[in-house]
Amino acid sequence: MSKETKWVICSTCDINCGLLVTVEDGKVKSIKKNPDHPLTPNSICIKGANANKYITHPDRLTHALKRVGERGSGQWEQISTKQALDEIADKMKKLIAEDGPETIGSTYGWSSNAGAASRRFMNLLGSPNWTWTGYVCLANSTVPSKATYGFWQFPDFHNTKCIVLLGHAPGPQRWTAEYLWIKDALDKGAKLIVTDPRRNSYSDQADIFLQVKPATDSAYLLAWINVIIYEDLYDKEFVKKWTVGFEQLTERVKDYTPEWASEITGAPADKIRESARMYATTGPAVIPWGAVPDHHANSTQTLRALTILRSITGNLDVPGGELLMGYHPEISSDDEFELNERLSPEQRKKQLGVDRFKLLSWETLEKTGPAMEKVWGKKYSNQVSGGAMAHPASMWEAMKTGKPYRLRALISQCNNTLNSYPNTTHIYEGLMNLDLLVVMDLIKSPTAQIADYILPATHWLERPNLFNYWDWIPIYQGGEQAVEAPEECMHDWMLWRELGVRLGQEKDWPWKSMEEAYDERLAPAGLTWQKLSTQDRASAPELGFKKYEQTGFGTPSGKVELYSSIFEELGYDPLPSWIEPPDSHVRKPELAKSHPLTFFTGMRENYWFHSFGLGRSIKELRGREPDPRMQIHPDTAYDLDLSDGDWAWVESTSGKRIKLRSWLSNDTHPNVVRVPHGWWYPETTGSEEPGAALSSLWKSADAVILHDSDEYCDKEQGNFQLRGLACKVYKVEDGTEGTSYAI
Repeated sequence: MSKETKWVICSTCDINCGLLVTVEDGKVKSIKKNPDHPLTPNSICIKGANANKYITHPDRLTHALKRVGERGSGQWEQISTKQALDEIADKMKKLIAEDGPETIGSTYGWSSNAGAASRRFMNLLGSPNWTWTGYVCLANSTVPSKATYGFWQFPDFHNTKCIVLLGHAPGPQRWTAEYLWIKDALDKGAKLIVTDPRRNSYSDQADIFLQVKPATDSAYLLAWINVIIYEDLYDKEFVKKWTVGFEQLTERVKDYTPEWASEITGAPADKIRESARMYATTGPAVIPWGAVPDHHANSTQTLRALTILRSITGNLDVPGGELLMGYHPEISSDDEFELNERLSPEQRKKQLGVDRFKLLSWETLEKTGPAMEKVWGKKYSNQVSGGAMAHPASMWEAMKTGKPYRLRALISQCNNTLNSYPNTTHIYEGLMNLDLLVVMDLIKSPTAQIADYILPATHWLERPNLFNYWDWIPIYQGGEQAVEAPEECMHDWMLWRELGVRLGQEKDWPWKSMEEAYDERLAPAGLTWQKLSTQDRASAPELGFKKYEQTGFGTPSGKVELYSSIFEELGYDPLPSWIEPPDSHVRKPELAKSHPLTFFTGMRENYWFHSFGLGRSIKELRGREPDPRMQIHPDTAYDLDLSDGDWAWVESTSGKRIKLRSWLSNDTHPNVVRVPHGWWYPETTGSEEPGAALSSLWKSADAVILHDSDEYCDKEQGNFQLRGLACKVYKVEDGTEGTSYAI
């Protein structure tokens, strides 16, 4: 009997904790926290601890499937993965010959570690229509930071004196490593400011808690800037020497007072003022990334306000502040592996959505490139794949209508596309009109059920990993492969390599395995993937502070651009401002009668991440949260005749509704409803019962009731309004079961 312990990187969520996996005779026996991991010591959650249930689950895909009946009919033929790849490549060649490479699109999700490989393939193919779920959250945070100070910041939790959490609540079972970092900082005495529409796990221990209305974050942040400037709390030396546009900013925020923000947010003006003072004077301070600012139609304004707050308080690239860490000087980055320079200028202009949403387009990546290359040595700094993404809703429209041209094929990798972006109906109509839909996943997700080919993916326990938070930080860690995957399952990275070889990209994919490619990237540092993952564990350069004093900032001016020249060139407001959300009762007062409540979504449950389906098939996880729950205030529920546990409809202004269990809680605002993210029901797959189509996707998925029209998109980036939307809630009565689910 052979027994060994592997250092593995968990990829269930974006924290990627380092775990210890005990393997006996090729099978996982235990998964435990790793006390010696250099980045995430002692971090594990219930999802990671139960990861072995994913790879041994009877519903796990282990062979390629080819559709033989009508799309969505559930009729499949089992074929070899090699045959599937051959046929997919042949179909792609035909489509490209007829309509050009831009007719091919791709999207991938968090459980894949092949983002750079997928973009490399698409760039070599000649298609600009690459996107991923980061468009909805995380990746869209990066560009405003790059435009303001030339890199994306990473919080120094270990030395900070003040933490601001904007609706972000890491916990023991959710973003666990960050929860431990925050806990350590608070134990050392750091101040804590929390903003949220509901009381969360940090509210009671916060020094200041602002209970704000959803999607009003930029209002109180602009008021913070007002207080910090007009009360003389800003870092005068830094602002004078290292910023441009301070005078214009001062004039812009003149009327954005705490009293003004209080009317919009519902938070008391004195608390807004007090929290601004605490942030400005208790530093060094950090405002860690959280999904909340990414989920608004005024997202860019919120993110710009955050970058400005970090800058004028002197919290950039200092111990305990927001670090601009740069790249590892000896290990090639994901950016370089993507081969962005190989996509021609002509093809870049064909990117779907670029005509309206320029900030996440190739045009912006080209504008930020020269200054960032001067400071960081990389022309295409594409941290967290946060640049040059096709606009998802524009992709569905191109599939559906052929405007501005027809998108005829999509490769969806570990991404339940129907449930990963807003407006399931729009996505469904687009996908059903494709000539070719390829899905690679661990389980037959709703999206896989309407595919032409389903490819069986590997789980993170079954693949090697080289990880540095997608070029967010220069610290590379190696993760071993714990066990072998089923024979026909393919590493995510290899999908793109195998398709690339079949489509004439042989010379650009010389490696036979992920490990070989990793070895080439690590070689200048004197490392191999084997050495990094089994001996060194991590590789990090010497991390300095205030590096801008030698290099300047990676912006066109070389300074922090409070007044952004990049935004101005793109035709956008170079200063942040307040934009009323599209469904607010202020903008549309008539909605107060028909849709009197406000809902927000995007929340992750403790027991699964995104719409990753296998988690809801595992009894150890699903047993803890068997049904999707809508959080609602008891007083509001009383008025609606709802008791705890009752099923209720949540209906948005789209006219669509979803069914959720009522969860009565005093923690939420009386006018606000919290809707869970990503629900579908694997247990109904293949059922003929009413409402069971696509594993009952239409029953409870938040994406069903969300909008994706331009009105509900951030005008600079195109990200979607997931919070602060108007809704009505009413009880499910007898006889209404199933009436909402029809496609």
